[in-house]
Amino acid sequence: MTLTSQARIIDITKAEEYRKYLYKYITGPPSKQNEERMEYLEQAVPKNFHKKLFIFNEQVVGQIEYSPPEVSYYPIIGDNIVVLNCIWVFRKARGHDFGKRLLEDMIARAF
Repeated sequence: MTLTSQARIIDITKAEEYRKYLYKYITGPPSKQNEERMEYLEQAVPKNFHKKLFIFNEQVVGQIEYSPPEVSYYPIIGDNIVVLNCIWVFRKARGHDFGKRLLEDMIARAF
């Protein structure tokens, strides 16, 4: 089995089975921030916010979040741009270009 066949990127704003990851932080316990995040996401997802998980060997090992500037976390203004809000890959999964693959997927789908 190749590395590629063991890996996949899932847009959890569109995949119901992974939607639980949309509203919580993968690395931490629930917190008050989750309530604020839920409010933010209810407005951002319909306006083209994306959160994607990188799944390798059936484990979540990374994620990327991006959006148009009007629904970004950051005060960025511009036309025809995409704002990268967050990207990370667990240290245990480094060395396989998973972060690069998340960026390539974002670029291919956003432009």
